[in-house]
Amino acid sequence: MLTALRLFGFAIVDHAEVEFGPGLTVLTGETGAGKSILLEALHLVMGGRLGGEVLREGAEEAAVEALFELAPGHPVLARLAAAGVPLPGGGAEVLVRRTLSRTGRGRAYVNGTLCTVSMLEAALRGLVDVTAQHGHVALLDEATHLDLIDAYARAAARGRAGGEPEEDEATLSERYREAYRSFATLSREREALVAAREERVRRKEYLVHQLGELEAAEVRPSEDEELERERALLRSAGRLTEAARAAEALVYGEEGSASEKAARAERALAEASAIDARLGPALALIRSARAEAEEAGRALARYADLAGGDPERLLELEERLEVLRGLARKHGGSLAAALERARAMRVELAALEAEEERAGSLEGELAAAGARASRLAGLLTRLRERAASAFGREVERVLAALAMERCRLLVAFSPPEHGLSFDGLALGPDGAERARILIGPNPGEPPRPLARIASGGELSRVLLAAKRVLSSADPVDAYVLDEVDAGLGGGAAEAVGRLLSEVARGRQVICVTHLPQVAAFADQHLTVAKRVKGGRTSAEVASLATIEARRAEVARMLAGETVTAAAHAHAGELIARATGPGRRAAEASRRAARPGGSGGRLSVA
Repeated sequence: MLTALRLFGFAIVDHAEVEFGPGLTVLTGETGAGKSILLEALHLVMGGRLGGEVLREGAEEAAVEALFELAPGHPVLARLAAAGVPLPGGGAEVLVRRTLSRTGRGRAYVNGTLCTVSMLEAALRGLVDVTAQHGHVALLDEATHLDLIDAYARAAARGRAGGEPEEDEATLSERYREAYRSFATLSREREALVAAREERVRRKEYLVHQLGELEAAEVRPSEDEELERERALLRSAGRLTEAARAAEALVYGEEGSASEKAARAERALAEASAIDARLGPALALIRSARAEAEEAGRALARYADLAGGDPERLLELEERLEVLRGLARKHGGSLAAALERARAMRVELAALEAEEERAGSLEGELAAAGARASRLAGLLTRLRERAASAFGREVERVLAALAMERCRLLVAFSPPEHGLSFDGLALGPDGAERARILIGPNPGEPPRPLARIASGGELSRVLLAAKRVLSSADPVDAYVLDEVDAGLGGGAAEAVGRLLSEVARGRQVICVTHLPQVAAFADQHLTVAKRVKGGRTSAEVASLATIEARRAEVARMLAGETVTAAAHAHAGELIARATGPGRRAAEASRRAARPGGSGGRLSVA
């Protein structure tokens, strides 16, 4: 609910603060008194565009502030929190400030946090409908029309059921959306598989070829290292044999070899050790050395016999190593990388084959999901058509009481703009249709979209009638209506007042009116008047807190410049008839709940 509106340096206003309460608030005053300034200011608070013309002459900055009190869990609070706006004290109050400097630079703040105008508009969307500026009227946004028809259908079902809506009607939209999400997910999956089919075939052929080459080579881990060592031996076979023969001759094979010399030393010490036992250990070492020399000689002889080169084996090694080097170059630079690549290709190939199998099984799942979504969409369409017809009749009935008895309202359905097709039926996230509420104000003229109704009075009355019919389904907190009484009088004007009062039972309504019949229904009555002080035009807003003050203003609206006793009496009758005993009690309760108590006189200079 809007609780306060403050203006600084705005249009003809130096400073003003106006408090608002629940229920129906009316703004009255002479034509041109400045009532529209308050509505323009509220429009700016909701994200409207600022222009240099709003700056008061001589002011360096224009500013508008609005204070809202919102219930816990309100969607606006959630959007503000998601945008990083602080919500002190549990988030019950939201203060919005718009400024424009003489340089043309504008700023927007929410609870002291700087934000962009687009952020402000998105966060506060659905909080207030300002029909005077058309930019914040939810009913003018055709994207909301289908949701409104669904909400009306649920409210109608709830009424028929005497409480909670019938299960099928209450949950049909959600059941359809769930079915559509499943169908859309499968459709996207199929599209992705179909789009990738050619690439998948090409990739599979490449992997089969590359993997076949690696598997045909029968590569073993570290095989290249083993073959490199064997090749090095084969290439050095001659030198190794020569070295082994020379070493064998020195230790065993030729005259004067180490083995022969060790034998002579052994014989010499054998006789001496018999005389002196202390030579025994040395004799044992010489004997061991001779034996090891002989064994080394025999081993060298065997090595020399076997170390001869094998040209054919060397050629085989060279060829095999060339194959391994080629595979390593193609698959990572090493044989280990090539083997890891082979493993990865097997995994990828298995995934591609699984995709092919999935593409084959997907068609059945997609057909089943599409059939379910299509069936639910058909049920939803029939429900919406019935609801749209009943909605149109109810709005026309209300319009008839507002002197628009020839006005016709219908809901036109068309396929969704961006949807999926199943058996020739277009399906969107919200069903098989989108909705547009159309109005035919005059007989013989084709119905037109709400936004194209030229008359502000017609638009206000149509919106008022629609809001009355949707009162239990429309989530908007506050309605701001201008020119709702254009061209009306007598019984039609009283019907507008009564209708506004009925709508205000469920939400805040602020209405600019020139009709005393409408003003008589007010829970809060504000008057706006221009004054000239010191050669400058100023204005004054008065909050009429007493029944006498209200009667005087209604009498002025009835009689004009000369207010007679008869006008006073007539004004009293209008207010008494409008309020009645039950409504007076409700008004007293609302007054007690208003910020600041009974209100007072607020200067605008």
